[in-house]
Amino acid sequence: MKKSVFYLSFVNLLLLFSWVLPSYTQEMSVLEKIDQTGLLEVGIREDAVPFGYRDINGNLEGLCLDLIALLREQLKQKLNKKVIALKLYKSTLYNRFELASDRIVDIECGPNTIREVPEYQIQFSQPFFLTGTQLLVKTEKAKRINPNRSLDNIDIGVLRNTTNEQLMAERYPLANLVQFQGVTGRSRGIQALQGNKIDAFASDGILLVGEAQIQNLRLGPDYTLVPTNPIDCEEYGLILPDNNPEWLSFVNSVIDDSSLQGIYRDWFGEISPQIESIQLFCGINQILEEGEESEETRE
Repeated sequence: MKKSVFYLSFVNLLLLFSWVLPSYTQEMSVLEKIDQTGLLEVGIREDAVPFGYRDINGNLEGLCLDLIALLREQLKQKLNKKVIALKLYKSTLYNRFELASDRIVDIECGPNTIREVPEYQIQFSQPFFLTGTQLLVKTEKAKRINPNRSLDNIDIGVLRNTTNEQLMAERYPLANLVQFQGVTGRSRGIQALQGNKIDAFASDGILLVGEAQIQNLRLGPDYTLVPTNPIDCEEYGLILPDNNPEWLSFVNSVIDDSSLQGIYRDWFGEISPQIESIQLFCGINQILEEGEESEETRE
């Protein structure tokens, strides 16, 4: 009798701890958790050249790895730690918000357009990259595929459930949108373009350039991005768990660090002029839009 009572009490105690401990972990801020565990947990894409991707040997590469390395070094200084371990998680188009919202990762790095995502408990960092939607087309078809027109009956590949797909559907209702999905969606879409199964593929310009390089496509002679200036402009932010103001402030300070510009130069090299041109265009547009919003506020 005593044994059974003791056993039930012990089980009840375990159940109590199993409920209390996760709750306590959830209540800790991200910085407190990293300080206590010495572990930084990060989500990285594997399908988004040049931010995160697998190279020909299957190794994870990308600008995001260098950005996280910079963040990790500054985190050591902030927390006064000699070592901070790094644990990487594979993020995708479909789980990236959930990883941060559920506190599985402390930060997710990829081509994430800053916007409202009310169904998840996340926040975005300040912008770390600026790009916009363009179409990759065969150079011989560039004159016929003019985004300033309706694109009537033009077959345009898009990644399903992206802001690019939404933009194409709203702006070009007479175009034929061909959906691709999954980790290899963008790669398969551009392969479909090569095989003349679609006329164009719509995505963020930087991602189109990256994928074209991976597939050894010659930009200029054989393939072209249209229009020269993007159809819209997108700000990329890092995804963080919500309600962590100190963590957000720290991540933003890393984005502001001048060392990040050197990382950009290392990654973009010869295509830097095109990227700078797009960022200048989008930057000017952003200033104009903010000015218009200020006028509306005054009225």
